[in-house]
Amino acid sequence: MKAFPKPTRGNSALEFTLSSIPLIFVIISVVQMSLSMWNYHTLNEAVKITTRTAAVRGADCASLACAMTVGEITQMLNTKGIGLLSGSLDVTLTDSNGAINCDPVSNCTSSTTTWPRSGGNAAGQVISISATYPFNSPISMFVPGRGGSSFKPLTFSAISQQVIDY
Repeated sequence: MKAFPKPTRGNSALEFTLSSIPLIFVIISVVQMSLSMWNYHTLNEAVKITTRTAAVRGADCASLACAMTVGEITQMLNTKGIGLLSGSLDVTLTDSNGAINCDPVSNCTSSTTTWPRSGGNAAGQVISISATYPFNSPISMFVPGRGGSSFKPLTFSAISQQVIDY
């Protein structure tokens, strides 16, 4: 006796559906992780370049025309931080006189306060710029330890310190 073949109609559609769901999830995850790495790298580079620019202005520059203001520094961060939303970027400028908080950075773009301030810009002084930026991604609800079904942002942080040499 000859056995009848089993019906295979619709198998390929079912297999495609079952294999494409994880594949689409992996593709979206790779794109989101790439965006997060790009934001993290951009944040770090913007902070590093801005700190270096402020440090090379030299000692005692606060009383001369070469001084930078808080507004110029925050505008430079906005310019160098391509893709970072200024309304979400929080920055702290620290010299030996204390810290200036710009939460968010868009609040300080019109500030005319000189930074680093007099007394905090002498040779050998350390200046520091730190920044935090939230990265919102639907993939973050699948990160182990984050828990829940809500979209909690991952917070990226960057800090750069430079010594004023001359």
